[in-house]
Amino acid sequence: MDDTEPAGEQFGDYRVLGVLGTGGMGRVLRAHDAAHERDVALKVLHPQWAQDEGYRERFRREARIAARLHEPHVIPIHRFGEIDGRLFLDMRLVEGEDLASLLGRSGPLDPARAVDLVGQVARALDAAHADGLVHRDVKPSNVLLVGRGDGVDLADAAAGEDFAYLVDFGIARTADPGAGPPLTGTGLAVGSTEYMAPERFGGPPPDGRADVYSLACVLFELLTGQRPFAAPDPAGLMHAHLYEPPAAPSSLRAGLPRQLDDVVLRGLAKDREQRWGSAGALAAAARAALAADGVEVPRPVEHPDAVPTVQGPLPPGDGDGRSVTRPRALVPSAPTAVGAPATVGPVAGGAAVPAAGWSAPVAAGPPAGVPADPAGDRPGPRYGVGSLLAVAAVPVLVVIALGVLLLVTDRRADRAGDQVRDAAGRLLAFTLPSDVDAGSCDTADPAGDVLRELRCGPTQDGEGPTSGRYAVAAGTGAGDAFAADVSAQDLAPLDDVYGCGSGDDGQGWVAVTDLDPDGDEVEVGRLACWVDDDGDAVLSWTWPDVGSRSVVELRGGGEPGLSDLRSWWAATADRGY
Repeated sequence: MDDTEPAGEQFGDYRVLGVLGTGGMGRVLRAHDAAHERDVALKVLHPQWAQDEGYRERFRREARIAARLHEPHVIPIHRFGEIDGRLFLDMRLVEGEDLASLLGRSGPLDPARAVDLVGQVARALDAAHADGLVHRDVKPSNVLLVGRGDGVDLADAAAGEDFAYLVDFGIARTADPGAGPPLTGTGLAVGSTEYMAPERFGGPPPDGRADVYSLACVLFELLTGQRPFAAPDPAGLMHAHLYEPPAAPSSLRAGLPRQLDDVVLRGLAKDREQRWGSAGALAAAARAALAADGVEVPRPVEHPDAVPTVQGPLPPGDGDGRSVTRPRALVPSAPTAVGAPATVGPVAGGAAVPAAGWSAPVAAGPPAGVPADPAGDRPGPRYGVGSLLAVAAVPVLVVIALGVLLLVTDRRADRAGDQVRDAAGRLLAFTLPSDVDAGSCDTADPAGDVLRELRCGPTQDGEGPTSGRYAVAAGTGAGDAFAADVSAQDLAPLDDVYGCGSGDDGQGWVAVTDLDPDGDEVEVGRLACWVDDDGDAVLSWTWPDVGSRSVVELRGGGEPGLSDLRSWWAATADRGY
């Protein structure tokens, strides 16, 4: 079976009924399993990935992990293997809608329904954590609601009427730090920055409490329709997770009980030691908070077979799709700012604000020695020497106080700037290819939109480029710099990433794609390759969602070197799967 073959063709024992989604790593097919008389969802890798042992192992890991979690809220895996040199994953076929799409259509959910859904996801997470696994990508688009066979729109469902699956265990990982290196090329490919715990950006190896933080982010969004943090660029978002306090949900949506604020904010604690000890504990506390406010949360159905289902495809993700189609979101959701924090930190526009409680002292009534007139008339000039000194001291005190305030504000602004640079540095470390050692690179002075830049020599194993520049930029700086590369080299579009170093020219640029929550192919980055005037092979790429741009060179590589760089990039840095 090739990628253009129509429905009705055979793939081993499976008869292909249609294509549910296509992405950089493979496709998700609707197929009929004749041996077991059932329709299934097949995730099938493109042939080129099946030849790469790293991708093969990651694919097998996803299958093994999901297959061993016998929990009702994890999509069942029937079987996995290889047919005609192509890896495949056979999953239950379910129709439904993911939470991201539902939120886009309906806005925030009824609190009882939100807590019910979080409780179901928590059960899947607790099962994974008990098995020593950390999911690492808990977010609304990875929570799938089973569709209703009675025709009722999921937007109109009530608490207790949903059945939720936690999907995409493709990047799940053991919490044991000695279990070996991650299977993705770049650390930031694992997880979505909007929902990532602070320790995920550098610190102790993440454990189940990182998933608890992400689940608290999901609960926050289900209750308010907003994410806990919004920022104009990825470095700002990372800074918010690391340093800024989130708003109380009740401050963003009237009517939410204050007890629920305490539950959510504890789940969002920066220090994981201060969070709920398990996903189940978070869910139970949220349920109890509503009960204390007189709102009972109905118990959900206990098994998906109790929910009417029809056939459809799963939401796509890091593993190129799962097994469910859902209605197209009619109103796209977007994060909104949650207001300025009470503590010092950068705000939109780059300014820093002093902490609440700082103010210059001002005179609050007549100066010392001047009695107030009970009748309200201004008293006459009856100052003595002491009172004149006191009056003269007031503006001096005000000037001193303002000077102290400005000094403290400047120091806090400096600290906020240091925090932004720290966040950008952590972000940059996460965008590096897996075989580039940041400790052996030189830090370049930032200029323009660039927040942090490293200049590195050959990779640790000597494979790949002989030099590289890796940067994180504010706003659209990374994409603008990439566009300037393409314009300066007058590069034409390529059909795919394999066009680098092959074909008639082997030079050009291409969009790197993945699947969005609706199963559509969307652009997630761009890659360009060319040979410069010195005969060096050059590869440039950008990931706009993390604000990164990288340019690497293979000295004297010429056009054959482009193919070598592209293969290196696919193994160590590609996030388009």
